[in-house]
Amino acid sequence: MKKLLSLSLVIVLALAIGLNIVSAQTMPGGPYQSAVSIQNKGSDTANVTVSFVNPTGVVQTSSVNINIAVGDVGFIYVPTVSGLVSGSYSVVISSSQPVAAISNFSDTNSGASYDAFDKGSTKWFLPSLYNNYYSYYSDVFVQNISNGSTDITLSVYELGNSSPVWQNTKTAVPSQASVQWEQTGNTSLLPNRSYSSIVTTTGGEVVALANIFGSGGTDPQLYSYNGFSSGSRTIYVPGVYNNYYGWNAAITVQNVSTATANITVRYSTGQENSYSILPNAGRAIVIPVETTTPTGQQFSAVISSDQDIVVVTNMSNPYNRAASYNGVDSTSATSTVLLPNVMKRYYDYSSAVTCQNVDTMATNLTYLFSNGKSVVVNNVVPGANAMVYTPSLDASLVPDKFNGSVTATSTGAKIVCIVNSNIDEGPKRIESMDQFYSYNGFNK
Repeated sequence: MKKLLSLSLVIVLALAIGLNIVSAQTMPGGPYQSAVSIQNKGSDTANVTVSFVNPTGVVQTSSVNINIAVGDVGFIYVPTVSGLVSGSYSVVISSSQPVAAISNFSDTNSGASYDAFDKGSTKWFLPSLYNNYYSYYSDVFVQNISNGSTDITLSVYELGNSSPVWQNTKTAVPSQASVQWEQTGNTSLLPNRSYSSIVTTTGGEVVALANIFGSGGTDPQLYSYNGFSSGSRTIYVPGVYNNYYGWNAAITVQNVSTATANITVRYSTGQENSYSILPNAGRAIVIPVETTTPTGQQFSAVISSDQDIVVVTNMSNPYNRAASYNGVDSTSATSTVLLPNVMKRYYDYSSAVTCQNVDTMATNLTYLFSNGKSVVVNNVVPGANAMVYTPSLDASLVPDKFNGSVTATSTGAKIVCIVNSNIDEGPKRIESMDQFYSYNGFNK
């Protein structure tokens, strides 16, 4: 297989962001290029400095200094950074104001997105991990963000087994350095079985993410998602698809408690399904297979449990477009969500912004674009979502070639949002390639 460059971000809000770029040896594609979008969440202009660090934790001399107005977005395309040679880096982004960030990485045939982390932890949960799961594989990346070295252990679990089927420890990982676990060829992980995993350390805080990639006929597909430092008993999933213009989804739920979790998945279509999941294990719910939700529709879901759980949603279509986003716990929801990167026919990319009402009252949603124009969706009932697809908006609201941000607000109710971006017009729309990106909005 070919090589991939990936990114992993760490944010300490109002103080610093750490961004780690690590080299993966088993994923298809490459060489990969990376970009970072940083949105100012504060009340004054953000003075931002971006410094690059090599994989062993040694600070490089290259840096970028930018000023970002309130609510605006700063964009950094890593290959254009002056004096930075091709390679693998971590990044520390210092800011005078609170900021949010997302990262995209891509080559000509594949790409993925994920959010920045807002803090480190000594434990992370990763619900989806594969070694030839119907031609899909996974890699795990972990960065040590503590001041000293630490040991980092990856433990892998299968459905129906609360004990790990495989463990491995990377010892004395230096401060700011990253490590990688390739699951391709791991004989402890059987083909066509879905696994979950837990990252633990000997005390130093780390951040973790996982990439999933296809092979053979699904070779272009690339997914990336953030790990979870804790679970919740109520998780919201803003966008779910059952053959919606060819799009389908799978929801993976991991039980992060010490007792069996009894979960209920309630879709906004009215259907409910129940499952039991052993401690540490995960379960993949493939929407077209395990549900009778209406075909040709998009909808949302609420997942409740008697134990703490975490959730990742994967999406794909027949043209090998694919992406992941994280389910959002009930305590994170607010009435304002920042969405740093939204496009309309920008170099053929367009976006869909989807927000879910996670409150107990109906609400009106306002999508304020960074050009000052807004779109309002009225009477979004509890549990339901409202999607705004930029190509369907009049040019007087959002012109072609728009590349900016959106702030979503509700009339009192709490909401959570995601953004999906894709090349979905012209001849590339039906090419077998993965230029599809998804990320979670930042609740403010």
